[in-house]
Amino acid sequence: MNDFDISLNNESSLSANPQELVPNSGLEAAGMVGDNSQNSANSSMLPTLEEDILRYEAEELTLSNYQIESNNASSEGKHISLLGSDSDSGTATGVFDGEAGTYKVNVGFYDENDGVSSVDITVAGKLESFSFDKDLPADKAAAEALTSRITHSEIKLQPGDDFKIEAESNLGEFARLDYVEFIPLDSSTPKNIEPAGNIESPVDKDAGKDDGTKSPMDTQTYYVSPDGSDENPGTKAEPWKTVNRAVQKDSAVKAGDTILVQPGTYTELITLEKSGNEELGHITLKADGDVTLRDPDPNVGDFREGVIQSANQGHWIIDGFRIENTSWAGISLRDANNMIVQNNHTFETGASGIIVLPESYYEGGEAEVTSKDIKVIDNKIERANWRWTGLGDTRGTQEALSIWGVDGFEVANNIVKEGTREGIDVKTGSRNGSIHNNTVTEVAKIGGTPKGYNGGPAIYVDGNRADTFNIDVYSNKVYGNTSEGIVINDEEPGAGDVRDIRVFNNVVYDNGTQGVNSGAGIMVGSNVRDVEITNNTLSGNVQSFVIDGSDFFEGDKVSNVVLRNNIFADAGYRNGFIEDAEDIVLDNNLFTDGAEKLFETGDGTKNIEETNNLEVKSVGFSDAKAKDYHLTSDSPAVDAGTNGIPEYLKGDADSKQRKIGKAVDMGSFEFGKSDATIDDKSVKAYNKRRQEDSEKARKSQDSSDEEIVLRNKFF
Repeated sequence: MNDFDISLNNESSLSANPQELVPNSGLEAAGMVGDNSQNSANSSMLPTLEEDILRYEAEELTLSNYQIESNNASSEGKHISLLGSDSDSGTATGVFDGEAGTYKVNVGFYDENDGVSSVDITVAGKLESFSFDKDLPADKAAAEALTSRITHSEIKLQPGDDFKIEAESNLGEFARLDYVEFIPLDSSTPKNIEPAGNIESPVDKDAGKDDGTKSPMDTQTYYVSPDGSDENPGTKAEPWKTVNRAVQKDSAVKAGDTILVQPGTYTELITLEKSGNEELGHITLKADGDVTLRDPDPNVGDFREGVIQSANQGHWIIDGFRIENTSWAGISLRDANNMIVQNNHTFETGASGIIVLPESYYEGGEAEVTSKDIKVIDNKIERANWRWTGLGDTRGTQEALSIWGVDGFEVANNIVKEGTREGIDVKTGSRNGSIHNNTVTEVAKIGGTPKGYNGGPAIYVDGNRADTFNIDVYSNKVYGNTSEGIVINDEEPGAGDVRDIRVFNNVVYDNGTQGVNSGAGIMVGSNVRDVEITNNTLSGNVQSFVIDGSDFFEGDKVSNVVLRNNIFADAGYRNGFIEDAEDIVLDNNLFTDGAEKLFETGDGTKNIEETNNLEVKSVGFSDAKAKDYHLTSDSPAVDAGTNGIPEYLKGDADSKQRKIGKAVDMGSFEFGKSDATIDDKSVKAYNKRRQEDSEKARKSQDSSDEEIVLRNKFF
């Protein structure tokens, strides 16, 4: 909930985990990190993604004990696994045949949540080790668990050098490997390639040199170490001691440069005092190993404060830190632009783990939309708002992950768990963005109960004081939360409405506390219009859906909401409820029986259209007890959906193409095998067109408003 108290709260911020994980797609243009379910179409042994990057497919290496598995999510459709092997260890060996030079090494693998595999990788005699310890939200080789890690940040190689991976499985995690990439760092490689995921900027031989003639070819790397001194020049041999020294206005770091923070614990507030730029690129602030950041005073801190914080800065990448035990936020970016926050782990923060918000203006309207082009990707946000103990307590405000007043955002592949209040909240004028492939669980431990208040959605889109619009919420896994799953609402009637929201391919189950809160899997509240809720799977929530314009915010009724091709299964209280709403369409949805009606209605409903909805005894899930909501061949949801789907629905929650059979299936997952996979490019293309249409409509409305003002002035 957007419960900003104009009296400043006394708290601070922090929490992140030192992980060198990167999205499975390696380098992507302009630092844009895509959906982890995207697949590579590049050939083994050939340059991939960027012209000079060499990718070696794991299945084409020399293997011992390893088995080859097929999977649409894997590069070239295959990866290697110890499943089915007679041994719990295996090796994969290859020979580097690229040009002589300096490289960094990136390994693609499946980091599942059912064990901790371990790997030793030796390249040209240099050994590095790591564990599959991120516990991404899948217990098998699924797109949600596919990631990658930089193992060697700088190594000189010659043609013919050997590389070998030695891995051990653990419990149900079978050390699945997808590929090995060699990314050149030589001067022949363009140095202005912006990092994506955890891939850092190239290391310049003259780190620390500043002759005033910096160009895109002159990116430099600086170092911070607990053993350093802030009087040093920040080179690898003579590093700085504090992170704050590196990011100060008068440090030598410039746009396009990288700051590598060496392993250790740093107790300081880090304030970014400079910016990167469009021409030379982002400044990368990166944990180079296990780096923990701590609040120097976890009991006293101000509203807006973060252990990593900035005001009016842009073009930064904040990558791979563990931030813990903070008074207010972990990472707090204010009036920010072109920021990427990735691979961090915030733990027990007083307020948000990560928050983007205005620096000083909170009076509503367009002036409160103060940030733009923000990406929050592959982070773990755990135990946010941990100091907040109930209604009236001024500490621990905001939500676990807050996007406040941001035009253009992507919140993707994050794990949000165990917060006392809401999970992901996009609010107060945020627009033109997406919330996708996140896992949100065990949030609203207090916020969804009488000890706090009847709020606390796991994912929340909230207009509040400024118009919020053109947002995609898709392919998220939302389960086991105290209160609601996904909520779209406006808390300030007459100040900021919500419109043009698309909710699709989400899996939402076991949310809510019956008798305490609505427990809706998906809810649409007051002052909201033009919402499409399509091909979602909901199971075991207190209520499957609620559309209610008469909630306690007392705003205008809900209008123009479409629910199509969804599965609404096994609700604890009732399937759905509609009140104070008009122009509602329920088309080709599947409900499990047990209730007298498919859904109930209250006062103020107008023009509800029902077509082709099914009521069945069982959905036919693959394994409902194990929470596997894929469909079986005899499921009544197979081939039972509407074929007229929008462009953004070309793929399902597994990025598999829709309509494999005679018709589109209901729910998040399409049954059957397909050689084709769909990434989120179509979603982004569709979203861009919607953004352009929305902007044209806004300008047209502004023009009309000006004409009205002029007419009123002269007549």
